[in-house]
Amino acid sequence: MNPSHVRRVILNGKSGKPSIARSFIKALNDERIITEKGGFLFKVFAAGDRLMLGVTPYFIDSRRTYHYDTQLPGEDEFTLIGSVTPNGIFEILFKPLSMELSPEDIRKYTDTYVMLARFLLENGYSGPGRLDPVTVSMILEAGLFNPAPEDLAGLAHGVCSFDEQDS
Repeated sequence: MNPSHVRRVILNGKSGKPSIARSFIKALNDERIITEKGGFLFKVFAAGDRLMLGVTPYFIDSRRTYHYDTQLPGEDEFTLIGSVTPNGIFEILFKPLSMELSPEDIRKYTDTYVMLARFLLENGYSGPGRLDPVTVSMILEAGLFNPAPEDLAGLAHGVCSFDEQDS
């Protein structure tokens, strides 16, 4: 697997090195914590070598949370929204402005998917990381990956534009 190319992370408004997300990734790996929280909701987008992450437990004090509760700086149509269930199943979707994706749009979405998957795996995510059927169908129909990966490991083996710069 190639590196994620993530040098800086903004996690829930706090900026730092990629290690800033280790407690979140540790929670993803801890069956007790992820079950207690009902999983996690997240938003993510890549801006160069920075990964912006907004993460919230599905339940806080027995109340359901929502994606719109989290705002990322610079959030745009290339922001991925998703969740991870207590069973380690990831739903990672996007809402393009147009049904017709340009090659540049495809590159931006693909970069974010690949960088997120690599980032999680590089920083210790050890769960199953399966992608839900809606995610698999969406990325296949959008032409982001062919064949569509079934899990984070498959996404991590995809190509992102930073890989070309390393060559």
